[in-house]
Amino acid sequence: MVLRSVASKAITGVLVLTAIIALGSIAFGYPPPISYVETDSMEPQLEPNDGFIGVPRPLAGDISTGDVVTYRAKRIGGGGLTTHRIIDRTETGYITKGDNNGFNDTAAGEPPVTRAQIELVAVQYQGKLVVIPHIGDITVAIRAGLTAVLSALGLRNIQATNPGVLVAVVGLVLVVGVEGYNAVTNDTSRTTRRTISDRDRVDSRLILIGVLVVVSLPLFSVMVLPSGTTDMGVLATEAPDPDNPARVAPGAVSETTIPFQNDQPIPLVIVVDPATEGVSIADRVLVASPGEKVTTTISVRAPTEIGWAVRARTTQYYLPVLPPSVIGWLHSLHPFIALTAVFSIIWLPITVLYWLFIGFGYIKLRDVH
Repeated sequence: MVLRSVASKAITGVLVLTAIIALGSIAFGYPPPISYVETDSMEPQLEPNDGFIGVPRPLAGDISTGDVVTYRAKRIGGGGLTTHRIIDRTETGYITKGDNNGFNDTAAGEPPVTRAQIELVAVQYQGKLVVIPHIGDITVAIRAGLTAVLSALGLRNIQATNPGVLVAVVGLVLVVGVEGYNAVTNDTSRTTRRTISDRDRVDSRLILIGVLVVVSLPLFSVMVLPSGTTDMGVLATEAPDPDNPARVAPGAVSETTIPFQNDQPIPLVIVVDPATEGVSIADRVLVASPGEKVTTTISVRAPTEIGWAVRARTTQYYLPVLPPSVIGWLHSLHPFIALTAVFSIIWLPITVLYWLFIGFGYIKLRDVH
């Protein structure tokens, strides 16, 4: 039946997309895109155990006052992930506050939050959070169930949050979800003429996707995993130290030469950008041959008043499949655009060759008589 086939593919697509998002978050080191709060600090929009949809910081664009963010706190709550709203932005970072709290996080002892600390930016529609009620209760129940299963199997040392467990569960959900739907909606009527069933053939496009994934994984590890944000503290003091670029006079600019080592067996394009105010970079786009060390000069401006300020820079690595200047321009639009362009150029010739020699369509696995 056409409706059954469409629904089955839709379920498969949703489950696969969920798997990609979940596993992608693990790979990038970010919390799950569907997270939840455990306290009442964000009431009335978020009750305890209510969930929200979060966009990883590199994909979120500009972060401004009014945004609700999940950041890694240094002091409040004993440190760890905290979800609060940005109420102000200062020279040293963002000031955050729970909607239901009577004081901001800085008054509670938390230093201003830097961009590097922010993990997720919550999705809002018309000024209100997109809320998923009770997702925390469901998550705790699933985690408890997985823990019980692992204990029954004698695997007590493995946590239910282990990525390998997540991969296994996602795979099981994919199989059970699709096969369960097929079983429930199976047409019991049979024709007298036997045909080749879906189990006797495979879509060649699925094989192509598998090939592209296999090719992309090592490239992913080279370009994405080493990338990230680095904090650079600077102290405005009345006793600056000429030998220490982190101790300068109030409002002064400190210059530091930062090295970047390419330990990969292939050349890389390295793009360095300011992640906070008060940072400027002499050479944003660098090209490093295998084993080569390249440098750039980073200027950091101290706060105008005595005290510490946290500055930050981001570093992103790319394969040089495009001219470095083009990669730098695409990166300035958004790192995701630059990564997509690089992967697309790698995928395109593989896809064309695959189409020429194998084609797109179904491949028969065995004959049915």
